[in-house]
Amino acid sequence: MKVGDLVTVGPRHPGATKPFVSVVLEICTPEMQASGMHLIKVVERGQSKWYPVGYIEVINEDRRSG
Repeated sequence: MKVGDLVTVGPRHPGATKPFVSVVLEICTPEMQASGMHLIKVVERGQSKWYPVGYIEVINEDRRSG
């Protein structure tokens, strides 16, 4: 997963809210985070929001070269 990838965002358990489609804006690895969490920033309803990596599934990886 990398910035620009198209993803679905949402918890993966029965009864969870319906996942939504978004784009990865930023990735925060556990080494970069005081709490040690692996977080992904996506767009949700026009605003950026952080989600745990377990909530994110790549739909289509960006194929740009460079």
